Amino acid sequence: MSVFAPATPFADFIYRHFRSVHALKLGLALLVAVTINAIWAPPHFIWSMVTIVVIMMSLPQVGGAIEKSLQRAIGTCLGSAYGVMLVATVDSYWLIMSLLILAVSLICFISAGRYSYAYLVSGFTIIIVVGDANHDTSEALWRTANILSGCVIAILVSLFIFPIKAKQDWRSQLTHAIDNMAEVLAQHLKAPANHDLDFRAKLEAAMKAVLTQKKLFFSLEWESKTLKKHKVLLSQLANKQVRLITLLELLPLTRWQEEDKDAYLQINAVASELAFYLQQLAEFVAGKAQQLPTLPECLEQELQHRLQLSLASAPITSTTASTTDLDAAATDSEVPQGFALTGYSWLIYQLAIAVEALYEDIAIIEIAYNKQPASQITTAKAD
Repeated sequence: MSVFAPATPFADFIYRHFRSVHALKLGLALLVAVTINAIWAPPHFIWSMVTIVVIMMSLPQVGGAIEKSLQRAIGTCLGSAYGVMLVATVDSYWLIMSLLILAVSLICFISAGRYSYAYLVSGFTIIIVVGDANHDTSEALWRTANILSGCVIAILVSLFIFPIKAKQDWRSQLTHAIDNMAEVLAQHLKAPANHDLDFRAKLEAAMKAVLTQKKLFFSLEWESKTLKKHKVLLSQLANKQVRLITLLELLPLTRWQEEDKDAYLQINAVASELAFYLQQLAEFVAGKAQQLPTLPECLEQELQHRLQLSLASAPITSTTASTTDLDAAATDSEVPQGFALTGYSWLIYQLAIAVEALYEDIAIIEIAYNKQPASQITTAKAD
């Protein structure tokens, strides 16, 4: 099923109340750990509960819980293995501590990137296992076993009890970003000359939604094989949204004189189609439309031609005016106004290119979910 397909009522309910659901899931995971302790009473049981809280508290999505659990498990095993080796083979207190400090310092040096949490866990696990270097290895092994059991409990609860999917959160954030951009463009095009509307709040909300999308990339890879294959495309899609937001930030800076409003209104009439296309795209991403809306072929070329026609109403054309005429026109502020018209039409043209780029990337993802041949994916991107 496509990531853009309408969400089931159950999935929609979970997402709308994900904070309450997440709190309930964390409580259930801790209840499972407490029940295990009541039945078997393993030593150092508290580490199981600590692991559950660390993994699930900040990552409600299934993919995020899996990612963090695996990193914690790997880091725990590596750190525990090194710590047990030190305790079991080295008798000198200062030598053990020297090797511990060396290992933690080395981990700090190489810790970076996607697996930085695994390095972090490995470092403090070594310290936990070695401790004061005066205990046997059984204590270290029990701590490791409890941490691993906490990882397993966190994964199972995240997967099978009211699963909160990162895919739905990503789609919601993408919809929110596109919807805000469409609203900003529509409001600007309907506003009078020299309006003082402030779009910062909506554009900041759109940018925040894009940043949230980026934070979900790792979780998406664990939840969807299709999105994992197109993880580069997800990053490109986020960057194209940032480009569109940047272009929209320039719109309120454009100004024109009342006597030239007719020329600008003609340009805005052309640009209003872009707001409509963005709104249609937002509805599809949100699951309100079953099929991806189609754009006119060669959209940006068609808009460029129509924008050029609208510029014919500008008061002066710098390419046909003589030097003397240009000097005189500059005095009357006609050339700057003509330049402003040309620059404004260029901005609308760039918006059209950005909107078309969003459509292309989302079309590729939709085609991939429908399991169409790779040749069609390539064709969709090239069109």
